[in-house]
Order: sequence, then C-alpha cells, then structure tokens
Amino acid sequence: MARPMGLLVDQDGISGFGHQHYWLRELGDGWQLVETSGWKDPPDLLEPAAALVASTGHPVFAAYVSDGDCAVMCAAAAGVVGPLTHLWDTSGPCGVYRHQPADMPESIGRTVDDVVVELTGWSAAAGLRANAAALRAALAPDESTAGKSADDLLFDLIQGLGVARIGRTLPWAFPINRRPFVLITDFMGLASRARERAVYRRDGEWPAQSWESAALELEAELWASLYRPDVDVMALAHRVVEVQAAYDATSDDRAQQAAVGTDGLYETLVAGLLDGTLQPDDPEDSGRRWADERATAVN
Repeated sequence: MARPMGLLVDQDGISGFGHQHYWLRELGDGWQLVETSGWKDPPDLLEPAAALVASTGHPVFAAYVSDGDCAVMCAAAAGVVGPLTHLWDTSGPCGVYRHQPADMPESIGRTVDDVVVELTGWSAAAGLRANAAALRAALAPDESTAGKSADDLLFDLIQGLGVARIGRTLPWAFPINRRPFVLITDFMGLASRARERAVYRRDGEWPAQSWESAALELEAELWASLYRPDVDVMALAHRVVEVQAAYDATSDDRAQQAAVGTDGLYETLVAGLLDGTLQPDDPEDSGRRWADERATAVN
C-alpha cells in the first residue's frame, strides 16, 4: 500500500516486492494497493519498503502472506522502517512458515497494543485517520473472524488504517493468465523453465539456449505492460509465439513440451493471431470476481 505518482505498478522501487503485479486497486486520496508476487519466496519486505518510501515521498505499508494461513507486516515512513511483525499472532515469529530470506532475522515478538500504537502513528504520518478499534480487531482475531483467511484479515487491517475505500481491481490491458501469454508466465511456463535450467547449469547440466533469455525478457515486459492500455497486445502475442517456436526447435526437454501441450501449438496460435482475436479476461478463471468481493466501493 503506497501513494505513488501515477500507477503503483510503475513506481520506482515497487519491483523489490515482486514483478508479477496481479491486482491493482485504488484506495482513495491517491493511495493504491497492489497484490504482487515473484520468484523470490519469501521476499525481504524491509529494504523494498524503505526504497518505495524514498521513491514516493509517502509512508508504505507492506505484508507478505503465506498460503492464506498467516502473514508478516512492515510499516515504513520517512527515515524509519518498522519491525517485521507476525500476523497472527504478534507475540513471536511464525512456528510454521519462514517469512524472511534465510540470511535475515525473523519477526520479533510484540504485544497487540504496541502494534496498534505503531499503526496509528503510521496512519497519522500518512495523512489518514486510523480506527484503533478496527486495528485491534484485525490484529487479535476472535470467534467472530474464525475461518477468515490471512488475506481477508489483511484487508480488514488496511481498512483500519483509515483508507477511504477498497476499490475494485483495475482492468488489465490483456489476459495475462490465458494463452498465448500463459506459455511464458505460468509457473510451468518458459520463464520459470529458464530459471530452473540456470540452477541446474551450475552443476554442468543443460547448456544455455537462446530461448531462455528471450523468455525471461518477455516475461518481464508482459508483467510491466499489464496495466498499460496503449500496449500493442498483438505484438506481444506474436513474440510469445516466436519464443515458443524457438523453444520447440531447440529444447532437449520433451517432458516440458508434453506438459504444455506444444504439439501443433505454433500453427494453432498463429492461426488465432492472424484473425486478430485473443481470448478476453474471464473474471471467474482469473479470480477477478473473487478478488472484487473484497471491494467496499466501485472505482
């Protein structure tokens, strides 16, 4: 959560949290919220939060969620980055997940009162007006919130910070979770495969191939273009087809080709591109309908 100049997904410093900026929302009064991820898991929150504060000139609230079960939060403002705090509960580090990179310390133990004071002060520094009772309720869930995921509890916490609203998700410029784009961006896509090959290469396996750098470069461009309505979608789609074709022509990994169903894929995709059509974003398939259930008001 930050107050950027323009879109938060384009703000200097946001890439420290991840590059897969999936959902973007308006919170009112210039504040925005992005739900993002990346291939570093778990990520560091502290340094990226400080970088985004420096970039925007405003406080930043960040959190990392583990499988909807629990989370850690970090509240940062000019000159200060608050401690990494476990949610839920705040009394110490998580007993199940690791929430920080292996070379960094885990969250410290804190009382709920201490965290409420910190977040109330953060809200005031951000020009917002926190609801201390709502913050306390979100930080110390009880029977009334039983069954709520960590994601939902975080949205309760954000509302407690005093934002005007939780907006609906902003529209994408193209359906990044559907073919042909998913051939690059999926967890079994070519960009992930290129990173995997780089790991094995350290042991002398899988020599570098030209499609690998092309897939990684295109993945970055696809995610960076997701909220740019003027992007040339057909040009991006053609590049996906070209990278897939290069992979098919040179890859020694037939299991991967079978996994994504590439038999005859090049011809099928080219035919779809030639008629100028691409499948639209399906709100059910992408999860947008579910994500928008958290909205408190339309954008």
